[in-house]
Amino acid sequence: MIYVITLIIFIILLSFLIIIHEWGHMYVALKRGVIVQSFAIGFGPKIFSFTRNGIEYRLNVLPFGGYVSLFGDEDPTNKLKGSLAAATPLTKFFITIAGVVMNFIFAVIFLFLFLIVINFKFYYSNIIPNFNFTFGTNVNNLLFSAIPNNKTSTLYKDHIKGVYIINKINNENINSVKQIESIVDSNKGKYLKFNYTKVNNLSLFGISLGNTYTKEFLSRKNYPKNSGPVGISIEEISHIEFQSIPAKIGSLLTFPYDVIQLTFQGFYYLIHQSIKQNNSKILTSQVAGPVGIYMYTNILFQNDGLTGVLFIFGIISLSLSIMNLLPIPPLDGFYVLLSILEGVFSIKINDKWMYYLSMIGVVFFIILMVLVTLNDLINFKII
Repeated sequence: MIYVITLIIFIILLSFLIIIHEWGHMYVALKRGVIVQSFAIGFGPKIFSFTRNGIEYRLNVLPFGGYVSLFGDEDPTNKLKGSLAAATPLTKFFITIAGVVMNFIFAVIFLFLFLIVINFKFYYSNIIPNFNFTFGTNVNNLLFSAIPNNKTSTLYKDHIKGVYIINKINNENINSVKQIESIVDSNKGKYLKFNYTKVNNLSLFGISLGNTYTKEFLSRKNYPKNSGPVGISIEEISHIEFQSIPAKIGSLLTFPYDVIQLTFQGFYYLIHQSIKQNNSKILTSQVAGPVGIYMYTNILFQNDGLTGVLFIFGIISLSLSIMNLLPIPPLDGFYVLLSILEGVFSIKINDKWMYYLSMIGVVFFIILMVLVTLNDLINFKII
């Protein structure tokens, strides 16, 4: 039942993001004197349609994506008044960029509403070592759990299970993974005194903590492969907090900025680690397409309710605005580039090359979508 509810929410919100994107194109086109012929949600044959003020509004069979059909947009020789070909480069630029702007505006709104709901304190799993948000107060927590079936480890012998925050090792406050590695490696063959706190629950809302313990764990000289001397796996969980009123108001823009920074640095880090370790799974396990996004939406909905959904769709809207700026056909960024080349440098690509570039771009994205979807199905063990 929960999957059905999530699917309905997912389709509604994804359709909303498509609608506001295409509405941006349509609104600016009408304001700049370009005739809008149709406004469509989805691709392929239409399910139903209606016409208002000369514009056909369509709902098509394939729900992912949408488009606005402008007068003359498929015929660059059509210079009639109201056609796209007759529009100035500046008008073309404004029409094209409008969809990206709308997605960015609603990403900012979604993420700000999310911050309000969670009282401006956001927890996240930090895959990038020592990454900090530029704005707000950053706090890093190091979590550990016992590696299963590690029979020579102290944790296995003491039946220590679950997830814990590391507070201190040998009475030294712990702040980084490197610090832990340094202490553990310099004390092999000795017992280390760990002070740690049980994590009862971890979500976007925060961490629910249990009891605090102090125990001694052996830093082994000999240990199984992929185990480490102590037999624990470590994860860095960070949170960003906006404490003052100016900081909370400023987070309207600073939080999306930092999310973009985290996204790009994280993607670069995953690629770098995949190449460095010669292991493509490091990257592919973290990349998601439509199926993966739906599955993550379902997980967030179960753990955090509508707050989690609000967050992930803020991220999706932000990602759409950024990805659409890439200068690759048929993305908006390609046509933004063309309008700049035409307006600033008086350079126009001829129709033949435009056709070939568009076809290459479409084929590329079809192949990419198939590969990403296949990756999602494998990652979530659907196939």
